Amino acid sequence: MNEEEYKHYFAKISQLCARKEKCAQDIRKKLMQWNIPEEDGEKLVEQLKQLDFINHQRYAIALARDKMRFNHWGRKKIAYALHAKNIEEKYIQEALETLPDEQYDNILENELNKKMKSLKGSDQHQLKNKLCQYLIQKGFESGKVFELVNEKIREMNNAGNGEHK
Repeated sequence: MNEEEYKHYFAKISQLCARKEKCAQDIRKKLMQWNIPEEDGEKLVEQLKQLDFINHQRYAIALARDKMRFNHWGRKKIAYALHAKNIEEKYIQEALETLPDEQYDNILENELNKKMKSLKGSDQHQLKNKLCQYLIQKGFESGKVFELVNEKIREMNNAGNGEHK
């Protein structure tokens, strides 16, 4: 790749990074789609990192915040997604720590209530299993899920509502 082509692709990829947070893996994938030789691609990625267009700490925090807020994912699923993007463990942990506990717990409870409304005619055992399975699949911690589901089941029983409708 000559210098003019390099500058062209650098301008193109830096605009992409300026619009939305990207990680190195996203950029490498895009460069491969454009058939950029791997060696030149790595130079571009390194330059983007040096100029702070690629910042894994910032990327991890943004992804964690967005996945929690908009997709209603739990911490485990967010961590898995960040691992899949080859984000460093220290940035994953930092990103998970930035998620506000109160907002996180509200999302968990809202997801539980939403799922409960969608389940019709299940006995308590089935209801509990379906709720736990759904929330764990959304990436919420199993201990937190079991505690909240058991609490909801107890509330239903105390309200004289043994059978979920």
